[in-house]
Amino acid sequence: MRWTFFLSLILPLSVYAQSLAGVRNLDRAVLVHLGYGAFTSAGDLGDRFGGGFSLESAVTFMPLDSRWQFGVMGQYGFGNQVREDVLAGLRTSAGFIIGNQREPAAIELRQRQLFVGPRAGYTLPLGDNPRAGLQLTTGVGYFMSRIRFQQDPAQFVPQIDKGAQAGYDRLAGGPAMYQFIGYQQLGRDRRLNFFAGGEMTLAFTKQLRSYDIPLGTAPPADGRTDVVLGLRAGLILPIYGGEGKEIFY
Repeated sequence: MRWTFFLSLILPLSVYAQSLAGVRNLDRAVLVHLGYGAFTSAGDLGDRFGGGFSLESAVTFMPLDSRWQFGVMGQYGFGNQVREDVLAGLRTSAGFIIGNQREPAAIELRQRQLFVGPRAGYTLPLGDNPRAGLQLTTGVGYFMSRIRFQQDPAQFVPQIDKGAQAGYDRLAGGPAMYQFIGYQQLGRDRRLNFFAGGEMTLAFTKQLRSYDIPLGTAPPADGRTDVVLGLRAGLILPIYGGEGKEIFY
């Protein structure tokens, strides 16, 4: 009878406690971000290039019981919308570039760009998961862009060999700021970890080559304001320092 009476008191309390129990993934963690997105160029960069796609990789650290992230990132962008025909002076009246076999060569112009630098972010929870919600990320770093030349695989164009391409590629670079706003989730069970949102890179660049062959002189010394606007989504691989979660009652 005593045990029956004791259990009749303990069991309801145990059930009530379990109903209040929850899990918070607030352990310290290293996060590996892998993302892919589309972008469009604006500002001075928009006069030279159009849109394209980019790959992102980042490694960040989240302290114990924190929603902050601190780390480094890199983005590599590519596209085929080049609005400045730097090879116009090599084209015939019909618009062809003649290769070493005296045939029209298929030369394609491509866009390439790179951003690298440190970044910091904070998550504003939108539910009961403290590490899932509105993600705000900012960063500073270095941005550079250039024109890449895709040669004809069947014949060679000596005017734009590797030694001469620096006079045509209009390499530009300088300091930049990065902003991201979107949604991020770090699942309590570690199975669903992702991010998605919009981003902007604002760069203050200048021409880095000492001579521009199409212009026949040094490139303009004026500063440039290059802007990249994009959408991005990706996966996050969390590496927790402990169990990756905290059980509370």
